[in-house]
Amino acid sequence: MVEALYDALKQAEADQDVRVIMLAAKGGVFCAGADFKEFSLRVDDISALSAKRSKGMGRLFKMEPVKTKPIIAVVDGPALGGGAALAIACDIVIASNKAKFGYPEIKGGFTVAGVLPLLVKHIGLKAAFDLAATGRSIDAKEARRMGLVTYVVDSDGLMLEAERVSNELAGYSPDALSIMKQIVQKSGDLTLNEAVDFARTVKGFGKNQVLTSP
Repeated sequence: MVEALYDALKQAEADQDVRVIMLAAKGGVFCAGADFKEFSLRVDDISALSAKRSKGMGRLFKMEPVKTKPIIAVVDGPALGGGAALAIACDIVIASNKAKFGYPEIKGGFTVAGVLPLLVKHIGLKAAFDLAATGRSIDAKEARRMGLVTYVVDSDGLMLEAERVSNELAGYSPDALSIMKQIVQKSGDLTLNEAVDFARTVKGFGKNQVLTSP
């Protein structure tokens, strides 16, 4: 599944007719993460499996296939472990009041090592440690307060809200959105001065900017 999703995202990024990418699930579960039955495997088996999966999931968590187009995660149920990481790696997360987010791996004796840097980046050290160390799940409203979710709506109106947001974004300049996305993503890893300098290097920056820094 990881490889298939990676390839699909890569194709969507390359397709000039695609303005916005939406990730949603059929049914009530966005993504439940790893199968806990795998935790019963021998140590050497689970280590090999984890290494293979981590490489593929790591590319998705960094959203390597999509550098220029907005990605919207639409969550209407549990998004756990790698599923939660996949959702928060998107530019916008629209969740229903039925959504749950969490990292339960600790309950099986494992850590979410590959997910922690992304989690820390979004919600800070202590909140990230709390979620990862306790394995507890949080609802969409708490996830929004933490900064993991953008919008929370009733389940019945979830897809309508997702379509509204995606249509709004699709109506804007794709070049401007691309520039904005690149700057926002990179700025989280830089100091303010470094981020301002980086912004000036993004292709097309001078063409679409409204205000310039001194």
